[in-house]
Amino acid sequence: MGAPCIPEKYRSATAAKLEDTLRDAILARIDARQITSADIHQRYPSIRKGHLDRLRNGDTMGWRMLAALAEAIGLEPVLKV
Repeated sequence: MGAPCIPEKYRSATAAKLEDTLRDAILARIDARQITSADIHQRYPSIRKGHLDRLRNGDTMGWRMLAALAEAIGLEPVLKV
């Protein structure tokens, strides 16, 4: 069994897949429920419109920020190993 290709020098393929999947789920929920950055900011004051813009641009945000965004919009990610 071969290891997947590492897409970035300091980011494993597994981390990239996890973050991309979570980003897509967050954006789908935001679009489906028409959630605004102001709605999210009420629950998590540290999250701003710029974070959602970065998310839509596909920028790397990291697991902790993605987890906070998911929690703020009512997603409950499940990691299965």
